[in-house]
Amino acid sequence: MKYSLRIAVGLVSVFALLGGSVACTKQSAPAITAVLPTLVRAEEVAYSTEAVPVYATGVLRRKTEAGLPFKVGGLVDEVAVRPGDTVKKGQVLARLRLDEINAHVAQARSGLEKTQRDLIRAEKLRADNVATLENLQDAKTAVTQAEASVRIAEFNLEHAVIVAPADGRILRRLAEPGEMAEAGRAVLVFASDEDGWIVRAGIAERDVVRLQLGNGVEVKADGGTASSVGGRVTQISEAADPATRTTEVEFLLDSAPSGGRSGFVVRAVVTPKPVEARPVVAASALVEGVGNKAFLFLVDAKAVTARRVLVEVAGLDDGRVYLTTLLPRGAKVVTSGVEYLQDGAAVTVANN
Repeated sequence: MKYSLRIAVGLVSVFALLGGSVACTKQSAPAITAVLPTLVRAEEVAYSTEAVPVYATGVLRRKTEAGLPFKVGGLVDEVAVRPGDTVKKGQVLARLRLDEINAHVAQARSGLEKTQRDLIRAEKLRADNVATLENLQDAKTAVTQAEASVRIAEFNLEHAVIVAPADGRILRRLAEPGEMAEAGRAVLVFASDEDGWIVRAGIAERDVVRLQLGNGVEVKADGGTASSVGGRVTQISEAADPATRTTEVEFLLDSAPSGGRSGFVVRAVVTPKPVEARPVVAASALVEGVGNKAFLFLVDAKAVTARRVLVEVAGLDDGRVYLTTLLPRGAKVVTSGVEYLQDGAAVTVANN
């Protein structure tokens, strides 16, 4: 009887301990929580044949700008125009003092008259067999040389006056009356209105290879409020600048820019010819970009999971990314919430 009681008490104690252990186990068990899908926004992949624009900074100027010098040196007698003046073709712009030049012309003409008289005398003497054939030939040569001297002197006289070669404007005035002008040194800088306006810009190697003659261009003064002016690519240099590694490209504008001045810095946007259709996505869709490679996430057909895809970037423009890697047409790419995703993550696509 005593043994039965002891066994009963022991069993009660064991059950009590087991009960406490089970209770403790139930209280310390961790709660199981469900993983909720990440809310994202997605856009359908668009395909475009539009080329990535080429952006450049260049200098505005008239197509024909030239320094106007005197042919010979001398004292400047008059400079009739100032920077900004409008001039007409043939208008006198500047002149030298002509005293010395006129004297050279008179000297050359007098020398010609003398040689002509000598020639007449030599011909008569030759007819009378008094002068030799060599004497006659020398007289003829002297006349030819004198005629050349007259032409040189008259040419110098003609170019001792600077006239406007075409309708245009004076950009700079580099001499004043009374100064000594050197032969060939510009006295005025002239710009013609007849040949239009151009922009010259240095284009990087990776971009210039995409340009062709005739590509459209849009030009606007840097920081200005004037409207943009259209144009086209008219010249691409065959050599790159060894210092800057850029290639000079010339754009001919369709019209004169409003308020434009020679030397203004302008911004140009060149549109290369269309390319084969390739994907275009929002820049916000890319993550972990290195060089021209990056990742984006495509949403599956059921819009419940996102797949991580490596893509190659051809270029960026105005918040858009042009891809070399082809993507399934009609697929949707995550554009918002992409930073919270991993490959195969569950997602919920927002309706707007």
